[in-house]
Amino acid sequence: MKFQTIVLTKRMLLCAASVVIGAGALTAAAFVFNGRYTEAFGWREGEYKSILNEGLPQTGNGGAIIDIIKDKLLGFDLEKPETVINSYSAAFEGTTPNDEYAAEDNIDPPKAEEAPNTPAEPQELPSHEQICASVGLKLNNATGYNVNIDALCGEELYIKPDSDEPQVLVMHTHTTECYVGDEMSGETERTTDESKNVIAVGNEICSILESYGIKTVHDTTYHDYPSYQGSYSRAMSTIDARLKEYPSVKVVLDIHRDAFVYSDGSRLRVACEQNGTETAQVMLVVGTNSMGLWHDNWQENLKFAAKIQNAAEIMYPGLMRPVNLRTERFNGHMTLGSLILEVGSNGNSLDEAKEGGRDVARAIAAALING
Repeated sequence: MKFQTIVLTKRMLLCAASVVIGAGALTAAAFVFNGRYTEAFGWREGEYKSILNEGLPQTGNGGAIIDIIKDKLLGFDLEKPETVINSYSAAFEGTTPNDEYAAEDNIDPPKAEEAPNTPAEPQELPSHEQICASVGLKLNNATGYNVNIDALCGEELYIKPDSDEPQVLVMHTHTTECYVGDEMSGETERTTDESKNVIAVGNEICSILESYGIKTVHDTTYHDYPSYQGSYSRAMSTIDARLKEYPSVKVVLDIHRDAFVYSDGSRLRVACEQNGTETAQVMLVVGTNSMGLWHDNWQENLKFAAKIQNAAEIMYPGLMRPVNLRTERFNGHMTLGSLILEVGSNGNSLDEAKEGGRDVARAIAAALING
């Protein structure tokens, strides 16, 4: 599979702005978000890279143009987090990387490795009947699709583990995201220390899945370092390479950490108590084809999420935040079991996130084995 990288130049943005000003926001929105590059913009026929996914530069002579596009096309202001979290979600904030991450480094990304065979003690899992009999699962639906998540939960799952070959790929689009502690530096909330960022949470998830006999590969490639922009495009290339290397993989879990900063400077903490242990809550994010990109099987991703959500509600009540169904695709088209997991937020500790990762991993194992 070949991938195209499209660079938004100032000239393209000026063209986009002229369409907005001349024809109005409705015409521009339909023009840009129809899933095709157009001759008027000088772009080739093919899939576009979402503005929301990659972010836009916020400084320079084009700043006013960016503001127009954000206001007319996106419908909210990325600079005001209270509007972002209501309309867009802090899960994919468009923060421009600090200079710490902007320098061009020639670093060799880590190779994908099979998860170490150090499984934790498995726990009893909910039965097929329990997992499929969901009632009142909570869904935050940002799309125009009418979805019955409980009905989806009762349908057959097509991604059952069926061999001793790797079945699950764990990876990270925003690999350097970290948690509360000394490792946080100012507003970056990122570190390349694998023992402190989301890679550490991914290790816990892999260990639990392995304990249930689900062979797992953990790819620890940095997609947001040294540059944050383009993370999803680079992640898609990594996923494609790993699926070719491990054709048996049916599930891709993209592990993130949510983020939100309140007006007083405090950070969002999402937590619950499980068996006396403070645990970070988890949010499952499911992409769709709402913005025009090909993703005709997104319902299968949502079905998988529904079964995980219900299994977690049975095993660990209060662990899960509502499932987040999105208009963006977020590389969910790569398999029938592709999900983003937001494990905790920037107000949670790493220990809390690891505990949340272990708990949700048991729910994932339940969905895969008994769903």
